[in-house]
Amino acid sequence: MTQEELHHYHSLQEILSHGRLTALFQPIVSLHNQQIFGYEALIRGPSDGPLHSPLTLFDTAVKHDCLAELDLLCRETAIKRYGQLGLKEKLFINTTPVAILNSDYPHGLTLQYVEEAGLSAQQVIIELTEQYPIDDYELMRTATEHYRDMGFSIAIDDLGAGYSGLRTWSELKPDFVKLDRHFMQNIHEDRQKRQFVQSMIDIAQSIGCQVIGEGIEVRQEYITAQSLDMRFVQGYYFGRPNRNPQKELDASLFAQRKETTLQRTGRPRANTLVSSLLTDLDPVRHNDTIDRISDRFQKALKLNALPVVDDNNRVVGIVWRDDFMTMYASRFGRELYGRKPIKDFMDKNPIVVETELPLKKLSYQITSQEAHHQHSVFVITEQGRYRGVGSLMDLLRQITDMQITMARHANPLSGLPGNVPLSEHTREIIEQNRNVTVCYFDLDNFKPYNDIYGYGKGDKVISLTAKTLTEFVDQDIDFVGHVGGDDFIILFESKDWQERCQQILHAFEALYPQLYNLRHLQQQGINAVDRHGNETFYPLLSLSIGAVRILDFANIKAEIDLTEYASKAKSMAKRLTGNSLYQLKPSNENDVVQKPRIRLVTEQ
Repeated sequence: MTQEELHHYHSLQEILSHGRLTALFQPIVSLHNQQIFGYEALIRGPSDGPLHSPLTLFDTAVKHDCLAELDLLCRETAIKRYGQLGLKEKLFINTTPVAILNSDYPHGLTLQYVEEAGLSAQQVIIELTEQYPIDDYELMRTATEHYRDMGFSIAIDDLGAGYSGLRTWSELKPDFVKLDRHFMQNIHEDRQKRQFVQSMIDIAQSIGCQVIGEGIEVRQEYITAQSLDMRFVQGYYFGRPNRNPQKELDASLFAQRKETTLQRTGRPRANTLVSSLLTDLDPVRHNDTIDRISDRFQKALKLNALPVVDDNNRVVGIVWRDDFMTMYASRFGRELYGRKPIKDFMDKNPIVVETELPLKKLSYQITSQEAHHQHSVFVITEQGRYRGVGSLMDLLRQITDMQITMARHANPLSGLPGNVPLSEHTREIIEQNRNVTVCYFDLDNFKPYNDIYGYGKGDKVISLTAKTLTEFVDQDIDFVGHVGGDDFIILFESKDWQERCQQILHAFEALYPQLYNLRHLQQQGINAVDRHGNETFYPLLSLSIGAVRILDFANIKAEIDLTEYASKAKSMAKRLTGNSLYQLKPSNENDVVQKPRIRLVTEQ
């Protein structure tokens, strides 16, 4: 056993012996009556220990064969706290089938805990999490029926993410199934996800089961869930886990059913903000003594720092373990300083960031510091009040994940951002009412070119077009995206966007010698068969650009509105001959810029 594993084991034993767990509760919302239907209990280990994370906590319990004991303690902690809160809504309690099926598991205590807390079995839902596979379905059915006989309901958690979710659903016939957050994330932008979720809802309704959509983080995901007639949802959009959970919901969270399912607030996703790095850690007060700080560090060997707050819970400094222990362990250190307040010895200039700060800005803020000022921990606040801490390692991991996500959504042919990042950027622009001109680029006569020259040459056209677009934008403020096929979008914040478009059109014409043979260049086009089987003459490839300045149209409130205008502008541009730029305006005086065709002839 490694030193770390030993430390985890001792921490686990302390938790089990002294019941050092904290129960948080996150609301589960009924979309039918727009009220809180229930709360899911979520367990955290001690904030100053290595087992604060539930994943680490339960993995350690599995390694040391303490899963059943820990599972039972989690139930007792959650039920007791829920009773103290006096909540009357449903309580969802997580449990793993592996623990229930353990031969040493003491059955019957759950009902005892419920009665002691002043609750009823009908109020409690036992939520089965498939973190580990179920080997004996017959035994599992017997166990769940035992709970049902006592009045409890049964739910399956994270359907679609476990080992055998559909079989578990079929075998156990639960009262609720919770769809994994993967299927709800960006569901408004993914037709296949919507089809899958709709199928699950239809199946559930046919067998008298209710679906709960997890991971609702933004308004548009909620609206889409509502449009699919999903009855229950859960996620940060409605409320975060809290020891003292909210009892009512803000009415502004709910949208009327008539709203389009493509509208969205444009709020950044939770995993791109500092809040995603938040770790609970009890701070120390500025008047706490040096001796008291020493006790905290000695009880938590892996604790690197302790934030210091004033009486108003505002951050005034931080205590670094290494600096503190060097001072405290020095000769006569304890005698000299033990009773003095920590405010005289703390670092008064820690990195303090708000929960809503984008991770990219935090990364820049940290890396722009001098090396000797950089630390592994930063302090997180919310509206100026202390919330917790974050770690540099978690920040690096999150930034890496974001970069991987961007790469995953990039078009493989052009390397440009695809529809997902393009949509996110567009919504942010509309949300912030920025002065942006959207230019929709479309290649004319691309299909006949593909038919004559082949797909290899067609791919080269796409690649060269993408390269040309990126050469004439301001990389700091403009955004280039590849919608798909031969369609591209540039979101121009550059004021000289018209000149840049004209440069793009000239540069595109300069590509012709690379794309055509001499004969086709001389005749300024190719002969190809149209969709009706008739041979037709097609001019050389050209770029049509439809432009829309967002601020010109007061009724552009969402991405779907902008799409309609941009598509219209592109259609008007395609009516013009050759490479052309067409700007759509509210009045009838539309600006049209059509560059003259340049004949380019080269020897073979």
